[in-house]
Amino acid sequence: MIDTHSHLNFKVFDNNYKEVIKRSFDNGVKAIINIGTDLKSSEKVLAIANEFQNCYAAVGLHPTDIEKENFDPKKYIDLVNSNPDKIKAIGETGLDYYHITNNAEREKQKEIFKKHLELAQKLNLPIILHCRGSKENPKDAYLDLLSIISASPFIPQGVIHCFTSDLEIAQKFLDLGFYLGFTGVITFRNASALLEVVKNVDLKRILIETDSPFLAPEPHRGEQNEPSYVRFVAEKIAEIKELPLKEVIEITSQNAIKLFNLPRTQNL
Repeated sequence: MIDTHSHLNFKVFDNNYKEVIKRSFDNGVKAIINIGTDLKSSEKVLAIANEFQNCYAAVGLHPTDIEKENFDPKKYIDLVNSNPDKIKAIGETGLDYYHITNNAEREKQKEIFKKHLELAQKLNLPIILHCRGSKENPKDAYLDLLSIISASPFIPQGVIHCFTSDLEIAQKFLDLGFYLGFTGVITFRNASALLEVVKNVDLKRILIETDSPFLAPEPHRGEQNEPSYVRFVAEKIAEIKELPLKEVIEITSQNAIKLFNLPRTQNL
């Protein structure tokens, strides 16, 4: 199994991330991609990747953090160039309208996202997309994200992480060549609409992830999430698609290896 989206760089893991990583590897996780949300945390994910052979990093500025940092692409380019073998993607980046109330904030998120697209092109890296719609219209951020990507002169490879929209939106991302990342949300009792997406999307276009420390799956819902729990996501996909768990693990792992250009020689 490969956890394609985790945040072991977050403060809650400061005292035990090494134990969490070891436990994950002991329980069948073959690789972990930790995701930066600003420059400081992006530096931290690279530091963790340098400590562990099968840990990798993605670097970027999260849309909810754009007021905390003046986004400077050159600093991220320098970070990637410091160890390109370990930094496998740009992100997470995208749009998040859930807590914002004015159009100016939305426009700023869009401009920063476009700069991430340029960064992915310049560095020839896939992109990890974050997307969360407003409380009034859960689809609005997804539609804006699709519009920006479709109009871009460069459409990168990538994944829409923690996908929670419907099959119509899913198909639009698939048509652009993106993978869909699913988290423990698919194990929640109120996720029936999302299960239809999982059921109908080709397994070859699916990635599994935890988004640790958030979104712990059943039976650990409400606890602090960790990469070892990615197994519950794989098990749920196997249940929904009526496939052997081994097949789900094998195909989603190969998807991750392909998208993020992970080594094929490290028993992944």
